[in-house]
Amino acid sequence: MLKTSLAATILAVMAMSPAYAAKDLCNDAHMQQMDGMIAKMTDAGKQKEATAALDQSKAAMKAGNKDECMKYMMEAHKAMGL
Repeated sequence: MLKTSLAATILAVMAMSPAYAAKDLCNDAHMQQMDGMIAKMTDAGKQKEATAALDQSKAAMKAGNKDECMKYMMEAHKAMGL
């Protein structure tokens, strides 16, 4: 249920504005939330895929590249089934 609510919220924010979504999701708080969700995954292959994408998203965020950050964030979400 929590995953569904989170996914719905993320999609709603993204639908409103890609620039707003990038600001909203590429932050330390969301990265920590994603780390926690990935840690709870039971499919090791998908977990590894999500972790790799999230690591790339974090690197892009640190470099100030919001577009790349969101690209990899969406890849992480996809690997997580969101």
